[in-house]
Amino acid sequence: MSQKKALIVNLAASHVSVSSFREEAGRLFMDQFFAEDLAPGLGDDDWLTAAVSTLAGLVNAHKISGQVTIIAPSFLLLQKSLKVPQVERERQAQIVAFEAQNAIPYPLNEVIWDSQVMSSDGVEAEVLLFALRTEVATRIANLVSATGLRPYAIQAAPLLDSRAALLHGGLANEEVLIINVGARSTSLSFVGPAGANIQSANIGGNLLTQGVSDNTGQPFATAEAVKVGYYSGVVHLSESDPQVALLQVNSQGFIRRLSQDINRRLINVRRGAAGRQPTRILLTGRGSLVPGLAEQLTESLRLPVEQFDPSSALTPGPELNPDYLRQHVHQISEVIGEAASLLLPQSSGVNLIPRDIAAQIAFDAR
Repeated sequence: MSQKKALIVNLAASHVSVSSFREEAGRLFMDQFFAEDLAPGLGDDDWLTAAVSTLAGLVNAHKISGQVTIIAPSFLLLQKSLKVPQVERERQAQIVAFEAQNAIPYPLNEVIWDSQVMSSDGVEAEVLLFALRTEVATRIANLVSATGLRPYAIQAAPLLDSRAALLHGGLANEEVLIINVGARSTSLSFVGPAGANIQSANIGGNLLTQGVSDNTGQPFATAEAVKVGYYSGVVHLSESDPQVALLQVNSQGFIRRLSQDINRRLINVRRGAAGRQPTRILLTGRGSLVPGLAEQLTESLRLPVEQFDPSSALTPGPELNPDYLRQHVHQISEVIGEAASLLLPQSSGVNLIPRDIAAQIAFDAR
């Protein structure tokens, strides 16, 4: 019986993961999943160095090899939504290429860009455009290649929650809003029968950490450790500890700012031509674990909020540790969304790898 396989590297803002999947008889199997956290608060250059070093450690420890798709995080990407006429594919591609020149604030020869049609009403199509600076894409591909892996695609993380939801099923006649709260950004995916509308907000868990750091004078890494430790129950602080009041005040400010931003976007989407009307919210990402966030979203958006568990669409392989996967359930929606292409071939996504590198890797693999 033939199988399709995928090896996926997720270079997320706060962690790195490697996972392997296979499709067999119409089912998606997850055979491996390994993840490791990164030091908090790193700048872009230090983040990439740390991410690839962590990846190299995972590759060596678990003897991983093969062709990989790399998931690039939202904070590295330029993301633009375009409205273009619904015409034949070749003509539409020409229109998108023309619009890209105006939408991307760099010369096109300095970026790798690609696009994905997200929805269409038969007259007009909504296209999501992603761009990555060529120098950044090249560095990512070369550094990952140095670990012994062979990168053949760089995928845009914001596209993937919606694909995980489609794989999860149950959305044939329903509009939902998936909110993925990461360390540096939050992705909002309005998903329904007519397609998807994807937006990214520059608000993430690091905003809460920075507030704690600013108010206590602690280094960012220390504030992150206190935040994570306290909210996870690992660190126990008495109610009289002044850090508790600071954590609560800053978490309330974070929740209020995030919910206001989401509410503004929700209003605009409802007023749009598609008239999207989500019936519920699916919440994921480790930033979503801040106590009170789900309750505030329910109250301010007047929609029921549920935790998004895309792992229910998977069949675990014999070597996969279910407990380990459950511990990382808020970090797997994007990798499952990318693996969904094994079952949902129409969800091709984008590819932001430099073409010369992709060609060389394909040639070397012969």
